[in-house]
This record gives sequence, C-alpha cells and structure tokens, in this order.
Amino acid sequence: MEESSLLSAVLEHKNALASVAEFLRILAGICWTLNYFSMLRTSRKDKIPSTGIFPLCNDIGWEFVYAFVYPTASAHWQGGVRVWFVVHCIVITYIIKYAYNDWYHFPLVQRNLYLVYGAVTIGFAFGQYSFAREVGPDLGFFYGGVLCQTLASLGPISQILSRNSTRGASLLTWLFRAIATFGGFIKLTIYYLTGTGAGPWFESPMCKFYIGLTLFLDFTYPICYYVIRRQELANAKMDAQMEKKNKAKLGKGV
Repeated sequence: MEESSLLSAVLEHKNALASVAEFLRILAGICWTLNYFSMLRTSRKDKIPSTGIFPLCNDIGWEFVYAFVYPTASAHWQGGVRVWFVVHCIVITYIIKYAYNDWYHFPLVQRNLYLVYGAVTIGFAFGQYSFAREVGPDLGFFYGGVLCQTLASLGPISQILSRNSTRGASLLTWLFRAIATFGGFIKLTIYYLTGTGAGPWFESPMCKFYIGLTLFLDFTYPICYYVIRRQELANAKMDAQMEKKNKAKLGKGV
C-alpha cells in the first residue's frame, strides 16, 4: 500500500522531480569543478599537495576514458567530464610542483615525481578502460565513478591523519565535494524513483554499501579536521607561552 502510494506521488510529480534532478545535476557539476579549483588554491597557499596520488590519478584516468574513449557513456553530463579532465590536468601540475615538499622522507619518490604521477595515472586509465571493456561503458562509467568518489572521500582523511596537520587540508574543498556528493545522491534517487536510466541504485547491494561508506567518510572528515586543528592551536598556544617565559628569563638575566 505504501509503495503504491509512493509510486503514485512520484508519477504525479514526475515533471517537478525531473526539474529538481536537473538542478542537482548542474549543482553537482559546478561544485565538483569548484572543488578542484579549491584544491589548486590550497596547494598554492600551503605549498603542499591538497590531494593524494591515488584520488587524483584515478580521477584523471576515469575522465580520460569517458571523455575520449567512451564519450557516449558520459553524454548526460554534456561535456562536463571533459571540463573536469582539463581542470585536473591543471591541478596535477600544481600538485607535482608542491609534492616535493611532501616526500622529503622518501627521496626516491621525491626525485621521480613526474614518473610516479604519470605511471599511476596511466595505470588507472588502463584499469578504467579494462573495466569498461569487461562490464560495458555504461556500467563502467557508473562503477568507475564510484571508485573516484570513494577515493575522493577517503584520500583527504588518510592525508590529514598521516600528516597530523591541517596543512594542505581545506574545509572549503570538503564542502564543495560534500554538496556535490549529496546532491548527486539525491539526483540518482530521483532517477531511480522516476525510472530514468542512470545505472544501478537501491536495487544493488554494492550501491547501498557505496552510499553508506561515502556518507560516513564525508561526515568523518570535518571531525578529523576539527580535532587536529584544535590540537594545532593548543600546541601553538603552548609554544607562545614557552617563548614568552624564555624571553622573560632572558630579560631578568640582563
């Protein structure tokens, strides 16, 4: 009874829901683009990469495959994937420029950053292409994007925890990504309810896992940021107090 009532409500407001879904599609596209530009800003400001190797290189590999090899699979984004590919190519040049400061503890990588980033990007591109050949471009686009989304949410958490610092981290970047993610989820839910083909959704156990994991990761990031930032402020306050005491001692000594 409840399902039939829901179906009736969906059918009754199908056009309105389609308009909402289109708005969310545009919003998600804009926010993903702003997310990438925010990465540029943060990397330039802190002189350190604002994203990890795997999320960035996998994104570029996925975008290359579905912008140029299988463009029809991403046609509903109306060229958005190509825009992201271009933006990501700009991002990776900035990331490599400042990655030198992030790999001082591993000279082998530090000396071969272009080779490392290039090899990982090509590897992910071949992986995305092979997956598309295996399951078909439409499913490949969807589940390849799932991997992009998962790494985009997991990477910043791993980065901020491993550094134990908010340097290179950004709540603004997270906010753009979170809006794009949640908006995309709502859009796909509308597609599912209205019968618009956009890949598997609630009928797929894997998609349910993906939704839960991504939401968990995106809610976790600002908590990690807050905890580490509070720790940094406490340490800075302690250092300032110690410096003040040392100056006072020196003044008395004089």
